[in-house]
Amino acid sequence: MPRRVLITGASVAGNTAAFWLGRAGFDVTVVERAPGFRDGGQNVDLRGVGREVLRRMGLEQAALERGTGEEGTTWVDGGGRVVARFAAADIDGDGPTAEMEILRGDLARLLFEAARGHAAFRFGDRVERVDEDEGE
Repeated sequence: MPRRVLITGASVAGNTAAFWLGRAGFDVTVVERAPGFRDGGQNVDLRGVGREVLRRMGLEQAALERGTGEEGTTWVDGGGRVVARFAAADIDGDGPTAEMEILRGDLARLLFEAARGHAAFRFGDRVERVDEDEGE
């Protein structure tokens, strides 16, 4: 009997799970209520475990290439004078900025493209609750 998995949501977590489970031999289907892939979203800093996952998926370089190009964060006062500056290259570990920053939609699309070879995707669909009195 095949090992089947249903994942709801074709974004960052759903696409990552679909990639790994499909690669491990599971029969994976991802359902997404949106009628198509959804781009957009805010910046995401990738660090630590998240970056390691991308590395193991073989996607770290592609994520860097799709990055926002952020070089750091600068605070200015009401007169336009710099009062604090944090350069991404100067920060090792957690801080207010990261070397790898990517838009959420770009990250989700990168993961979706990688997962498509390992899972079936159904857009414009969703999982609905069925009360015991109403169905099987």
